[in-house]
Amino acid sequence: MRMDPQIASLRGDLSPQREAQLALEKVRDEWRHGVFAKARADLSAFGQGRALGDCPDLARLLSSREEAYAILDALFEPMTAALARYPLGQVPMRHQQSNGLAMIQLGRTGRATLTLLTYDALEQRPDTVAFSGSDCHEIVLEGAGDFRFTELLEERDGVAALDQQVRRLVAGETLSCDARRQVRYIEQVHGRLVMLRLARTDENAQPTRQFSLADGRLVHSASGTREESQREMAMALLGRMGRSDAAPLLAELAMEGGAHIRWQSLRECLALDTATGFGVLSRIAADPADELAAQAGALRAQLVEAYPVLAQLESEACPA
Repeated sequence: MRMDPQIASLRGDLSPQREAQLALEKVRDEWRHGVFAKARADLSAFGQGRALGDCPDLARLLSSREEAYAILDALFEPMTAALARYPLGQVPMRHQQSNGLAMIQLGRTGRATLTLLTYDALEQRPDTVAFSGSDCHEIVLEGAGDFRFTELLEERDGVAALDQQVRRLVAGETLSCDARRQVRYIEQVHGRLVMLRLARTDENAQPTRQFSLADGRLVHSASGTREESQREMAMALLGRMGRSDAAPLLAELAMEGGAHIRWQSLRECLALDTATGFGVLSRIAADPADELAAQAGALRAQLVEAYPVLAQLESEACPA
């Protein structure tokens, strides 16, 4: 196997790699504390919950191509020059490329993220649409694309009424979506599409709900926060491992956190230890102040009807 001399030389001396990274980090830091400083301060304020209209320097980035390019050129011109000098250096900002999409995270603070996105030519027709607890503001910097805008009008018994329209956006146009009830998907890119996106998650993130575009049926629901998603995966793993000794912990977790993660905890607890899980289910159903009371009561009634022996568990647990 042939190894490039530049790469081979690093095996014996890592100082060139450190020099490259220091040079690239210097470019990034000078940009952050220079032309991007005011917008970065606004990004921090926006991430803490302030309205975009109260963040003028950040708002201009999302409304003016000229303003956006002035900020971006101040980063990418010296960054590409540094990469030309140090071709083995790594851009010290989160970035990735896959399936025709390239992104670089320009800044992240609090609940807000500013990202530059590039889409290569694509054509897709999604079968589902997902609504989450976040809002999004974007500007098209280059290119054109056909966007499908979907609005959640109403949701009842796991079925959503959806309003859809397709619209072409070109360079200079902006869009804003409240992802709790509005989302947009790119169906077709003409050539190459470059966008600047500002996104902010909710302070108390709601579960992400995915609906079928064909009939509005709810097909999947997932936690809206990274921490709860990790907890959900851990609980699912315990369930698949059959760890019945984890049931008491799952019973405790079913009483804390958001409704979605509590319900998942309860389901896993019931699957691992019926007696423990049914006890928690009954406790939740008996508390009218609990947001899961009605849902728990309905499930409890279904279980007792299917397995009458479960009703004896409560009487055995109560000496009176």
